[in-house]
Parts: sequence; structure tokens; C-alpha cells
Amino acid sequence: MDRLAALQLFTRLVERGSFSAAARELGIKQSTASKWIAELESQFGVSLVQRTTRSVHVTEAGQQLLDGARQIVAAYDELQSQLEERAPEPKGRIRISVPVVFGRLFVVPAAATFVRRHAQVEVALVFNDRYVNLVEEGFDLAIRVGIPTDTSARGRKLADSRRVLVAAPKYLKKHGTPERPKDLQQHECLFHVDASSQMIWRFAKGAQAEIPVAVRGRLAANNSEAVLALARDGLGIALLADWLVGDDLRSGKLVPLLESFSTPPAPIYALSPAGRFTATAVRAMIDHLVAAMAERLPARA
Repeated sequence: MDRLAALQLFTRLVERGSFSAAARELGIKQSTASKWIAELESQFGVSLVQRTTRSVHVTEAGQQLLDGARQIVAAYDELQSQLEERAPEPKGRIRISVPVVFGRLFVVPAAATFVRRHAQVEVALVFNDRYVNLVEEGFDLAIRVGIPTDTSARGRKLADSRRVLVAAPKYLKKHGTPERPKDLQQHECLFHVDASSQMIWRFAKGAQAEIPVAVRGRLAANNSEAVLALARDGLGIALLADWLVGDDLRSGKLVPLLESFSTPPAPIYALSPAGRFTATAVRAMIDHLVAAMAERLPARA
């Protein structure tokens, strides 16, 4: 048993509350994780954790070991970080969860440039609009559109983004143009459906209270490019990210609506697992994404 690795495992086990999650994060088998903890308990002559069918609870002795283990692991990670920063080139494999449309439009070109510059780095892009569990599913990084709700992850903003209410001229010619948020209740609205979707659109104006509007519509899709195509075809009003509708607004295929009102922001974040050393290659990728997004999605004041 590698004693440092065993201490790393113990800290992860306490943080995650699960042998399977801790083992997955460190890339070892669950049976190996159980063996290492048993060997630690044998070495120190105390019980470190109490196992139940659903959870793991740290004992008083385990809490004492945890405090020291965290200091040792943190010192090792800091030393590794300092030494890796002296290396001339990032290396290793980076597994990234990316949203389907934003990933195709922005992350793929950035990743291609990154691997051209760094010959010793491998990048695996996994496309899914579902919010993944970074640790349990083995991701080094996740790109997410919207304000993060995962408090167990570290986040760095890549760019600002806002949502824009749009419709095709032919739709407005046939159905009229809404002049205030509540007018949307009389219109066909197009929905981007995902696990967190609600048929409520929210608007604000200056210091006034937020205006929630319950909207309706007969068409929905779980892909924002599909919603965009439906809006272009004059089938309804859509609320979409500015980075997605910019070209259509400039060409006149779509028209912005209710411009005096604002909608909730949709910033783009890079999230990495908290509480563990971030590899040099991952840090380099995040820096690269920040620079790449700054060129195409400049931050707003």
C-alpha cells in the first residue's frame, strides 16, 4: 500500500461519503479502496470509519487522522504543483463534459487549437446537456452555460452571455408584436426543454420587481439549435442565448423583442472538482478557454 495514496483516498472517502465515488476519483477499484482503508485501520490500530449500506461515517479517531491527512495531502499537492509549473509542456489526458450546441460552436475550435499547441495532451470531449457529477463520472472539467448550482465544484467564468427574446418577421406580421412581458401569454412560444426547464420566463426592468410570465406553446425541443430553426421558420417566439442568435439578428432573419426588459444572465463557466489538485494540463486548458472565449464572447461591463 502506498501510504500517501491511502491518505489521499481517506480524505476523498470522508468528503464524498462513498467508497465507490472515492475510488472512481482516484482511478482505483472499489475493492482496492476498501483494502487500503482496512490496512490504514490495521496500521494505526483504530477504527477510522463506520460503514452502513448507504453511507460512511468518520469516527473520532478518523477525524483526528483526517486533519493531519489533509495537511499532508495539501503539502504534497502544492509541491507537485510547483514542480509541474517548471515543466516546459503540459501533458496528460483531460476529459471534459460540454453542452451540445455551445460545445460544437465554441469548445471544439478551442480544443483543436489547444492540442495543436500541446503535443503531449489528450482531450476527450463528451457532449451532453445533462449536468454531470464531475467526481462520480470521472470528468476533469465541465463547461456549463448558466449560473452554477454545483457547490462541490470550483468555477471560473469563461464569458458573459445573456438571453434574447426573438421571433421571425413573418411570425410578427401574422400574430403581432408583444409590447410587454405579459403579452407573451397570448403568443406561441418555443421552449428549450431540459431537466431544469420551466414554462416560466422572467423579465426585469430597472429597479422594478422581476416579472415572471407563464408562457405556452405547442413546440419544444431539447436542443437550442432546433428551437432556433423553429423560430426562423416563424413558428413562435423563442428565448435564446445571444451567442446563438447573433448572426440571425444581424441578417434580419430574426427580430429582437422587448429590448427595454432584461432576462436572467447565462454566463459560461468552466467547473473542476473541488478539494483536489488540479493538473497542469487542466489549468492550461482553462486558461486557453478563457482567452479563446474573450476573442469571440467578450465580457460585458
